Amino acid sequence: MRGCSSRTTTTDFGSNPRYAAPVKRTLKERLKALFADYGKIAIYTYFTLSILTIAGFAIAIGFGVGPTSASGVLGCIGAGWVAGKATMPLRILATLAITPLIAMLVRKRKKPDPEELVEEES
Repeated sequence: MRGCSSRTTTTDFGSNPRYAAPVKRTLKERLKALFADYGKIAIYTYFTLSILTIAGFAIAIGFGVGPTSASGVLGCIGAGWVAGKATMPLRILATLAITPLIAMLVRKRKKPDPEELVEEES
């Protein structure tokens, strides 16, 4: 058939930014963004969760094993550290979830500097 076109029309949604699928950031990228946004509060939250997790595992393992020597205690702490490392993705998610709440509480309780009050009055 001479007059018919064999060309098919397709819609290319990939080239249109309106139809592009949202890019999902990795956990590492989200954590870096959180540290950039909240600074010290995010770092303190992450390390506090880490220390509590490792200590909790070490205490739980210690109660179960009942170490009687210094090397046994160090072994429980080491096992707690390994268990803590295994829960790192969960700790990162918890940090991402609770850091904005903690930052809000810290900022509410923080007393304004006298210099800031002077600037607001003028």
